[in-house]
Amino acid sequence: MHSTASDGRLSPATVVQRAAEAGVELMSLTDHDTLDGVVEARKAAADAGIRCLPGIELSARWARGVVHIVGLGVDVDNRCLQDGVAAQQRARLARARQIVTRLERAGIEDLEGRLAAMVGGGVPGRAHVARCLVEAGHARDIQQAFDRFLQRGRPGYAPVSWASIDAVVDWIGQAGGIAVFAHPLRYRISRGALRAAISAFVEAGGTAIEVSNAGGGRDDLAAAAALARRFTLKASMGSDFHDPDFPWIQIGRLAPLPRDLTPVWEDLGGVQ
Repeated sequence: MHSTASDGRLSPATVVQRAAEAGVELMSLTDHDTLDGVVEARKAAADAGIRCLPGIELSARWARGVVHIVGLGVDVDNRCLQDGVAAQQRARLARARQIVTRLERAGIEDLEGRLAAMVGGGVPGRAHVARCLVEAGHARDIQQAFDRFLQRGRPGYAPVSWASIDAVVDWIGQAGGIAVFAHPLRYRISRGALRAAISAFVEAGGTAIEVSNAGGGRDDLAAAAALARRFTLKASMGSDFHDPDFPWIQIGRLAPLPRDLTPVWEDLGGVQ
């Protein structure tokens, strides 16, 4: 789940409130490449009487593209993880500046001001830029903003050099967390490439994969479960919640894991 600490629409405390209202008993706020919302989320969870694991979702580079790795149960004060997150934030900021420059050259006016007002003192991501484009009338919705302006080959595309899968998994491990390969069926890559990415993740020390995701169908659940079995990975669940206006991705609406898979939370039993 994501909050205003990265590219979500709700504050960490509000995300927790919605989770509690949905009957969630164990959750993790996993904002993109930042730990800034963890303290607020954990305090709100304690007040709501539910468990909240400190978490993060890290962008990672591999041979053929970019994947996302979730870290669950991490020590937010770990220096190795903090240094890695700082490097990711610098990469995000550099990309955002390139995107703004390229879009303004393409005729999009006052984007920098809109973006600054939206994120405050935070680091903007592509989703923030997309929302600005929608608000300014350049796209009808977030998806169209990505398709017209932000994808590879479009006027606002800017590459970014993330840390490698090996480095990201190591940061999570150094911080005492569990590395989870996030939403495996949402990458626009072939099944062979996906298996290669997961293999690289496993070789780096990753031990879990998201099997149940919001917005996916029964076939997606079966395909992700098959990957968990193939690579002997523990199974996780994740809504990838960002925005309450996206009704197909909501907190707590997840299909149960297949019974033969080992839930990742069995390794997190002692975490409070």
